[in-house]
Amino acid sequence: MTQPSARPAEVPYPPQRLHGLFNPKSIAVVGASEKSSWSRYLHYLLHSEHFTGPVYYVNPRGGSVHGQPAYRRLAEVGSAIDLALIIVPAQAVLGVLQEMAEAGVGNGVIITAGFAEQGPAGESLQQELAAFARAHDLALLGPNCLGYVNVVGGIPAMPSPYPPVIPGKVALISQSGALTSTLFSYAYLQHIGLSALVSTGNEAVISMSEIMDYYVEDEATEVIALFIESVRSPERFRQVAQKALARAKPVVALKIGRSERSARIAQAHTGALVGDDRIYDALFRQLGIMRVNSIEELLITAGTLAQTGLLPGKRLAFVALSGGSCDLVADYAEQYGFELPEFTESTRQALSDLLPDLGPANNPLDTTGAVVNRPQLFEEILQRVGADPGLDLLVCAHSLPSEEQSEQVRSFNMRLLQHVVAGLGSSSHPAFLLDFVSSDLRGPAREAVERYSWPFIPGGIERGLQALARAAWWSEERRRFARQPVAGSREHEPSPVPPVLPESGVQSWSEWQVRHLLEAYGLPLVPAHLVQSTDEAVAAARQIGWPVALKIVSPDIQHKSDVGGVRLNLRSEQEVAAAFAEIVRAVESLRPAARREGLLVSPMRSDGLELLVGIVHDSLWGQVLAVGLGGLWVEAFRETSLRVLPVSREDIHQMLNELRGRPLLSGARGSPPADIEQLVEVIYRLCQLAQALGQRLEALEINPLRIHGSQIEVLDALLSWR
Repeated sequence: MTQPSARPAEVPYPPQRLHGLFNPKSIAVVGASEKSSWSRYLHYLLHSEHFTGPVYYVNPRGGSVHGQPAYRRLAEVGSAIDLALIIVPAQAVLGVLQEMAEAGVGNGVIITAGFAEQGPAGESLQQELAAFARAHDLALLGPNCLGYVNVVGGIPAMPSPYPPVIPGKVALISQSGALTSTLFSYAYLQHIGLSALVSTGNEAVISMSEIMDYYVEDEATEVIALFIESVRSPERFRQVAQKALARAKPVVALKIGRSERSARIAQAHTGALVGDDRIYDALFRQLGIMRVNSIEELLITAGTLAQTGLLPGKRLAFVALSGGSCDLVADYAEQYGFELPEFTESTRQALSDLLPDLGPANNPLDTTGAVVNRPQLFEEILQRVGADPGLDLLVCAHSLPSEEQSEQVRSFNMRLLQHVVAGLGSSSHPAFLLDFVSSDLRGPAREAVERYSWPFIPGGIERGLQALARAAWWSEERRRFARQPVAGSREHEPSPVPPVLPESGVQSWSEWQVRHLLEAYGLPLVPAHLVQSTDEAVAAARQIGWPVALKIVSPDIQHKSDVGGVRLNLRSEQEVAAAFAEIVRAVESLRPAARREGLLVSPMRSDGLELLVGIVHDSLWGQVLAVGLGGLWVEAFRETSLRVLPVSREDIHQMLNELRGRPLLSGARGSPPADIEQLVEVIYRLCQLAQALGQRLEALEINPLRIHGSQIEVLDALLSWR
């Protein structure tokens, strides 16, 4: 037998290598026992579901288990084994891996717990088995996981009972094993079809990112849904998410832990504003990942995307036999970013011909009770609306049939809904059916949706529209991604020559040092003179022109105002001389040990808008860019837009557009509009500089960056090192 080559820790398992893990033709249950509930569940599921390959049972005592012969070791089976389901005690797992290597079993699911989740001893054991697995190229899921169910392939490699599953297009990957049954149940009750469900466990060998990659390439999967507790391989995660966006395969994520943890960097305002969870929000936006806030939203959004695919836009038409629901939709449309365009004149005339008593045909459209007497009218209304060229999608809400309804009411409701669905089917735009409220799909409603293939979005009006809004957002992100410049274009131009980094142990630079660095990268700076005496300060002020600002220059003082190191609006030689003396006394009193390089004299700038532009190092994702209102307002408003580097110029455009203060950049109260292209270029150059500084950079911040029409200047900057 040829010994498989070792797989270095930094080399991921590619999708083709994981095919045998998720599509085995033969399975061995290692640790099979009549006393183990896991073993009993696996035996039941593997023999009662759709798996048709051989199942072998391994128990060191031999004999028989579950009425089948039991082998003492994997090597005794004597036939090819594609997958080992491992349920032995934690201390015995490494021995099983050794057996797998000897018997040529390349794939395993370690269901057993008792590893890194149990503390240092378990962590050590987990590292040992991970090292062995990589040395022998074993593809292992877990430990401490519940395995997986390949729904489309009929492979229930999960030792847990689960409700009926609807085969579909959504692959659900969960870092929570305990929630798998809940996820299965809710998907079934909302009629959401799954291609697979995978419990990742501790990810000792195969990470969630590698499993994502497998389902990005899986032809049976069109949408990937993630339940995330933490990202263990961030760079790989980012690469796979970009690959999913490139292949137009949507990713929906429920990332738990929204509370902000200790992510403050003491030396910079940027660090004070960049919390872990906000970085996840920013990165998911960059990668086209739809972040949701609940299990319900996770599954409804994923199920919706499996139906919609790419949506053309956010121009929505809503039709219902309910004026109240139309009013609700008007509110929800604004909340979720839909447009509700007026119908064209020809559409309004067509609707008026159908319903002379309707009055003005507005969007959302209440059909009135006329459709109750003439169900065919509902279909005709939807046909007219669905033909309107000014729309991107059409949604109709109506109650589904239920067991609680009388036979007569249910029969009428079904007849009306058949006309609704026929009308939606004639639309020249994507068209969908919603129920008014969120409820489980049961009895006659499930039967109707399945039998007639209704274009049904679960979750009721609010969650349904929310899911459609996310689908529309993702569609636009996919189009934006497709428009991005290719390699060799301006976005991929070479950066300037990297600057010389400081010696180890240096914690921060003075503003004067930072100014030289920014200038070398072509960033525009407010004029300034470094002075050492009162006479030099007065002379510099005369040369610059009144009024001026005076501030301390020290690598040990990052926030100068805190130590009385700044004086503003100095309008005479006497004021400059007095301010020089006051600053020196204040610094000597409050920071006597601080190194002083002198004082900086610069002109006052009273007009224009001030922004904060900062880059801070995050321990998980690397360099993070923050852009927001600057100057004294940055902490008061706490409004910043974030992105993880690298970014494109279009990314920076988006960041500026996300700010509530964005209209100020277009000109307000007589001020000239900002040169947005020049502003984007300045921020882009700062990002290039940060990337050139690399891992040594802790924080690089411009606060404020002054914008007045086409004049853009750095007024103050700080830099700290790791």
